[in-house]
Amino acid sequence: MPKSLTTTVPAPTTPSVLAPASEPASAGGFTPLPYTPNCRRLLHDADHLLIGVSPGNGYFSIPTLTRMFRWAHAAFRQVDVIVPDRSLASNYRAQGYSEQAARKKARTEVSCVRRRIRRAWERSEVPEERQRTHLLSDFAETDAYQQLHLRVGNALAGDERIRVICRSISARAVPMTAAGSGTVAGPGTAAEAADDSAASALALEYLVDELPFFMDTPGILGVPSSLVSYHAPVGFADLLYAEPGPLHAAANQGFILLKDHATQH
Repeated sequence: MPKSLTTTVPAPTTPSVLAPASEPASAGGFTPLPYTPNCRRLLHDADHLLIGVSPGNGYFSIPTLTRMFRWAHAAFRQVDVIVPDRSLASNYRAQGYSEQAARKKARTEVSCVRRRIRRAWERSEVPEERQRTHLLSDFAETDAYQQLHLRVGNALAGDERIRVICRSISARAVPMTAAGSGTVAGPGTAAEAADDSAASALALEYLVDELPFFMDTPGILGVPSSLVSYHAPVGFADLLYAEPGPLHAAANQGFILLKDHATQH
């Protein structure tokens, strides 16, 4: 993504993703793998799917998004696509971009991914009234989102294990060592790059901003139940879906690993 909290990490071992729910749900070149039995139940209900499309992630091409939107439209009653733009500039700052360059790059990447999403919707032939796309920042001032965001902040402040896990995920998302030395590969290198501690804090902002949707999308969007999908394992899944604790997701919130057969070799 720039890599957001949906950073690719080694697949969890406990609990592992479950077997595909059903053949119909596996149609269209994708197989949804529910993370827990509760996630399987929510997949069976098929009320709502949230698709996060991160700026800068090459996986989300127009053809891939087109296939994904067609599959999701056929499998779920409602589908929403969200672009995690909030704190995107902070992620680039963590990589060593100057503040001005980070803001400019964030604007450019968000515009680019929104164009890809729009074209994919058009090619998908999903009815226009069902083509729902949002920026994460659209919800930043809502009560539901702010309460969840506060929960995340409190959990990070009060639970060392959660803090370590989340910082580790953030570290995988951006090259913070390079940022600290001012030697990020590519045009983003800046003389004023943040030190490792500052880079870690900046990267963590991006992750924290996304977590509320993995915890309680129904509370934010007003849907009966919801699943978040991603095409690679996520490093925080146990904290949200398999363990008790301050970040445990709502009972009507789940996660599916979306296996894309077109990318399998």
